[in-house]
Amino acid sequence: MRRIGLAAALVVLLGTGVAHAAVPDVVLDAGGLRAEVRAEPFGVTFVDPADGDRIAPATGTGGLDRYSALGFAADIRQATANNAYFGYEISAEVEMPWFAATRLLGARRDGDGRLVMDVATTDPGGTRLEVVLERAAEGAVRLRSRPAPGSGPLAGLATASGAAFLADEPSDERFLGFGSRSNAIDQTGGRVFNWAEEGPFSSGDAEALMRPLLPDFTFPTGPTGTNLPIPWTVTTRGLGVLVETPHRSHFDLRRRGREDAWRVEAEAPSLDLVVVGGPEPRDVVRRYSAFAGRQPRPAGWLLGPWVQFHSGRDTEFVRDDIPTSVSQTYTHYLPCGAGRDTKAERARVRRAHDLGMKITTYFNPHVCTSYRAVYDDAARRGLFVKNPLGRPYLLTNPFTADQLTSEIDFTNPEGRALYRRLIDEALDNGYDGWMEDFGEYTPTDARLHDGTTGLESHNPYTVAYHCTSNAHTQERRGADLAVFVRSGYHGIQPCARAVWGGDPTEDWSCADGLCAAVHQLLNMGLSGVAYQGSDIGGFHAIVNRRTDDELTARWAQVGFASGVMRTQANGYSFLSDRFRRSQVWSPAVKPIWRRYAKLRTQLFPYLAAASAEYQRSGMPIARHLSLRWPRDRAVSAQHDAFLLGPDLLVAPVLRPGARERRLRVPPGEWVDLWRSTTFDEGPGALRPDRVRLVEGGRDATLPAPLEELPLLVRAGAVLPLTSPDVDTLATLGDDRTVSLHERRRRLHLLAFPRGTWTGRFYGRGDGRLRSVEDARGWRLTVVSSRTRTVSLRAATSGLRRPFRPCRVTVGGRALRRSAWAFDRETGALRATFRATGG
Repeated sequence: MRRIGLAAALVVLLGTGVAHAAVPDVVLDAGGLRAEVRAEPFGVTFVDPADGDRIAPATGTGGLDRYSALGFAADIRQATANNAYFGYEISAEVEMPWFAATRLLGARRDGDGRLVMDVATTDPGGTRLEVVLERAAEGAVRLRSRPAPGSGPLAGLATASGAAFLADEPSDERFLGFGSRSNAIDQTGGRVFNWAEEGPFSSGDAEALMRPLLPDFTFPTGPTGTNLPIPWTVTTRGLGVLVETPHRSHFDLRRRGREDAWRVEAEAPSLDLVVVGGPEPRDVVRRYSAFAGRQPRPAGWLLGPWVQFHSGRDTEFVRDDIPTSVSQTYTHYLPCGAGRDTKAERARVRRAHDLGMKITTYFNPHVCTSYRAVYDDAARRGLFVKNPLGRPYLLTNPFTADQLTSEIDFTNPEGRALYRRLIDEALDNGYDGWMEDFGEYTPTDARLHDGTTGLESHNPYTVAYHCTSNAHTQERRGADLAVFVRSGYHGIQPCARAVWGGDPTEDWSCADGLCAAVHQLLNMGLSGVAYQGSDIGGFHAIVNRRTDDELTARWAQVGFASGVMRTQANGYSFLSDRFRRSQVWSPAVKPIWRRYAKLRTQLFPYLAAASAEYQRSGMPIARHLSLRWPRDRAVSAQHDAFLLGPDLLVAPVLRPGARERRLRVPPGEWVDLWRSTTFDEGPGALRPDRVRLVEGGRDATLPAPLEELPLLVRAGAVLPLTSPDVDTLATLGDDRTVSLHERRRRLHLLAFPRGTWTGRFYGRGDGRLRSVEDARGWRLTVVSSRTRTVSLRAATSGLRRPFRPCRVTVGGRALRRSAWAFDRETGALRATFRATGG
C-alpha cells in the first residue's frame, strides 16, 4: 500500500502561511463528482465539476453541537417496546457529548484505490476516526466514517455517527425524495426519519388537533413515518446524498435555529454516505437509480387498470365496456394458509382469465402459530426470526385479527427456501401475482440467522424479503407477473415489480389521504421508483368518515396518472363496515371510472415508451416538475402538479368541492386537453376539436368539473394510442374480449401539431414520431418496427399558421381522398394510412 506524502505537504502549507481552505490537500475523482479533503479543520467537500456546485462540510467543535464535518457519540439508549402500535421503535435515550473531527493526521491509498484517512477528534481520550473515500460509481463517491478500532476508550462504544454540511447561501435549494413520504415532497426545515414502519395514519377532520399531541414514534407514526423509507435526498441544486448505513437514521434539513446547515445521523457506530453528482436533478436521479438498481421491466398489463371486484362486478364491467387488465383478490395464503382449497383457487383464476384479466392474491412474511402444517416444522428447524431467548419471536398485529405469528428469517437460506415453496402454491394455482404485504415489523431486539439483531436488520429485512420473492418469480415466470409491495429500503428498487403507498386514510389530507398519495407518487419517482400507485379510495377510516363519491372520483383521476392504476374496495374501519363505502362501480363514479380506465388503456403505447425511458435513464413515469424545470422556482415548487411521461401535465384536484384548478404553467405552450377535444362516450375515445392554447410561464386557472382531471398536453405533441375497443392489456379472454395483442398492428395518433416535436411509442426501438410545422404545411414522420395501420386525428387549429389542407401525402404519394377528411369548423384532420416497418 502506498502512502501519500501528506505530512510534508502540510508542513509546507503551514510554513508559508497559505490558507488551508485555498487548495484541497487530497482529491478523489469519480468523474461526475470530485471529493476534496481539507486537512485542518478537517472536512470533505463534494464538487460537481460540470457546474461547480458543491456540498461543503460544516465546522463544529462537538459537545452538545452535533453540526460537525464528521463525528460520533456514545449515546445511551435502550429499546423499551416492540409492537405494531409503536412501529417497533420506542426507546429511552440519553444523548452524550458529540466528538467532532478536527484534523487530518495521515492518508494512504489502498490496493483498491480507496483513500483511507486517519483523523483526530475532540475526544480527550484520543479516539480517532477512520475515514474512507472511494468511487462508488461514475459520478458517485462513498464516504465511510467510524471510530478507528483501538484508538481510544470510546472506539468500541460509539452508537451514533453523523456528518453536517453548510447550506448553500444565498440558497433556494430544496431537499426532495426520501422514499414513500406522505407529509410533503420538500422536506426543507424538518427532520426525516428513516425507519420502515406503519405509515402516518391521518386523524381525518381531527388531524390538526391530534397531530401535535402525538410523538413521532407512536402509532399513528409521525408525519414522515412510512412503510418504505429510502434514506436518500436529491436537491433542486442537482446533488444527491444517500445514507447506506442500514440502521435507523435521520436528516435534519435546515431546521429552526440551524438554517445555515443540514446534517445526517445514523444510530450506528459507523456512517456510510454516497454522494451523487448532477448537474441537474434528473442526472442525479439517473445516477442514483443506476446505482441502486431499477425496477424489473414490467409486463405490459401491469400498466393497465387494476380493480378489486365484489359479487360479480367483474362481469358487469365486461358488459359495460370498462377495460380491466388485473382483477385483485386477497385470499391470505400467508399468514394462516387460507389458500389451501386448490380446486376453488384454480376455479377463481380460470374465471378471471376467461374474462381477459390477470389475477392477484395475497402473501406476507408471517406464519400463524395456528398454521400447524407449516409453523411447527419451521419453528423446529429455526426458520423464524428469534427473540433474545433464541425462540421464535411471536408477533401480533391489529390488522390481522391479532393472530399470533412469527416472521420467516430471510437471512437463513432454508427460510428463503420455505418462502419460495409457499409462494409456489399460488403460482401453481395460476395466479399472476400478489400483494406482498408487511415486512416492517422486525423487532429491534430480535436475533437473525446471520448474527445480526433487529436493530441493524429491521430496515434490510424488507429488502431480503422482497428480493427472495422477486428472484424466485423471475426464474419461474419472468416478467409475466405483478407482485406489489409496500415495505422497503434502499436497494429494494430492482426487487420491487410494483409499489403501493401503504394503507392511506380515506380522506383528502396531505397527512395520509389523497393529497399524500400524490406526495408518495412523486417522492418515489425522485427515489428511483416508476411503477407506483396508491389505494384508490383509501383504506383506513379510523376516526374519519368513509370514502364518498367525490373522493373516489378524484382519487381515480390520480390513479389514472400514476405508475400503477389500482383500486381498493374494502378497507379498515372500527365500525365493521368494510364494504359500505363509495366504490368505482357506484352509480355516480362508474362513468368517471370508465372514462379514465378507457384513456389509461388507450395510452398504453405512450406509457410503454415512458416505461422504456425509465429503464434506460431512471426517469420515472410520473415526474416531479423539478426533473424538467429545476431552476424555475415558481414551477418546481409545485407539489400538486406533475408530468405523466414527457408530454402530459397533470394538475389533480385535491380539495373537496373544487371545480377549478389554479396552477403555475411551465414554460412553453400547452393545449388544454378537455377544451380541445370531445370525449365520445360510445367508444370512450377523444376526438380533436378547436384548440385552446395555454401560455406557459404564468398562472392559469383550469376548469375542473368532477368528471375532468385537469390535463395539459405539450403543444406540438402527438399522443400514441391503442384502439378504443381494447378491453385488456393481457393476452387473455374469450372471443368477446379484445386484447392489446389483437390490436398491436393498429396505432391511433391524437396530434396537436405546432412547431417541432419528437417522441416515441411502445418500447425502446419500437417506434418514433416527429412532427414539424413549416412554411409548406405540416409533416408527420412515423418510424415503426413493424407494419401498422395508422389512424390519425389531428387538431390543426393549433398550428402557428393554420391552413385548410388540399392534399395529404404518405411516402411522397397522395393519399386517396376517401382515406382522409377535414372539418373546416373545428380544424380536425382525419386520415388512415399504412406505416411500413423498418
